[in-house]
Amino acid sequence: MADNLFTMLSAYRPGSTATPFENYCTAGLAYFLKRGHRMLTALIAHAAGLGSDPLALVEVQPRLAEAGVADLLLTYEGGKRVLIEVQVEPGADESLLPGMEAVAREWSERPAFLMLGLRSEGVPDPWIPLTWFDVVDALDGDPDPVARQYHDFILEDILGTGEVPLEEALSTNRLYAIGGAAIRRAFGTGSRYINSASRPLHGQYRYLGTTFTPDGGDMTYWIGLVNETVPLGEHYHLMLASKEKPLLFPVEQPRATGDWKWAHWTGMGRVVRPITPMQYEGLLERIKAR
Repeated sequence: MADNLFTMLSAYRPGSTATPFENYCTAGLAYFLKRGHRMLTALIAHAAGLGSDPLALVEVQPRLAEAGVADLLLTYEGGKRVLIEVQVEPGADESLLPGMEAVAREWSERPAFLMLGLRSEGVPDPWIPLTWFDVVDALDGDPDPVARQYHDFILEDILGTGEVPLEEALSTNRLYAIGGAAIRRAFGTGSRYINSASRPLHGQYRYLGTTFTPDGGDMTYWIGLVNETVPLGEHYHLMLASKEKPLLFPVEQPRATGDWKWAHWTGMGRVVRPITPMQYEGLLERIKAR
């Protein structure tokens, strides 16, 4: 793959199960590995249980025979390899992993399997967990301005640690990241969630947010932005919805979600300032009998 950062970010291999955003995150990581970033290289070598052999080749979305397209494959000068599965949200498609493992085991030297994502434990064998927080730590304090931007991108767009202005909430992954992080903090590892949004119309959404379950059951809660008016306008409200159970401080169902059969709604009012993780946490506190 090309060494140019922007060429790497725009590349995409047909047949990959990675989302464009996941591929973007993977390409960013590969860029710094190809440039020999010392701390990132050491992080991966340590997690994979490798020695000090220099990294020789970084492959983004390599095809592993008939098993499909992997996310990242690293080859070291001594011949050792590390296969990396990259995930940016829970519930990622892992159906191709057994086939990739089978192909990799046929190599002359058994590779290491790393799963870079949000989980620090509970990944399927033989994968070794590595988190995006580990990557942030490896990038922390780097004087390179591009590395600092990638560091901040991971924190805000993947891990959901920062506030987000409305315009960016509607056009980046940052609102989804805030929602996912708030749900994980509130309900722990038993929670599940998916990003969910209406189809945009003239640049506006009816709704944009996260459908989730606090306890691993059916996904009967939703949190995010709802357009204030129909026809759609430029103003949004930050809201929480429940399909079955009442919520604290209830409000009427917004018109923009009129086709939803969800009876219970609560909200923070019109968004006039950047959306914060604290606002999300405050809404999640309105779920009764947690």
